Amino acid sequence: MHTIISGLLAGLVVGVVYVLLRTRTMAAAYKAGETIPYSEGRTSAGLMIMAIFGSGAMVWGFAGAGLYHLIHAETSFFLISLSLAAVFTFVIWRSRTTFARDKVLLTLIVFGGLGVLIPIFYDTLKIFD
Repeated sequence: MHTIISGLLAGLVVGVVYVLLRTRTMAAAYKAGETIPYSEGRTSAGLMIMAIFGSGAMVWGFAGAGLYHLIHAETSFFLISLSLAAVFTFVIWRSRTTFARDKVLLTLIVFGGLGVLIPIFYDTLKIFD
C-alpha cells in the first residue's frame, strides 16, 4: 500500500509545483502587460489544461512507484527517470509542436521530480508497514 501512496503523493507534489511555477510566471507576464499565448486572461482554459496535465503527474507517480518497487535502487531509478525525460524531450523538439518549451519544462519537472521524490516517500512510508 505504501507503494501506491508514495507514487500518488510524489505525483501530487510535482503537479502542484509545476502548476504554481507556471501560474506565477503567467501572472507576472499578465501584470507586465505581455501577451499570454494561451488566451487573454489569467484564468483561461489554457491554464486549466496546464493544471490538468500537471496533476497528471499523479498517474506518472503511480507508474513510477510501481517501477521503483520492482527495482529498489535509487540511483538506477533516477537514471531511468532522467532517460525517460531525455527521450520525451527529444520527441517534443522533433515534433515541432506548439508551446514546446512549456512541454519540455513539464517533462523535466515531472520526471526529474518523481525520480527524486518517489524513493524518498517510498522509504519514508515504508516504516508504517
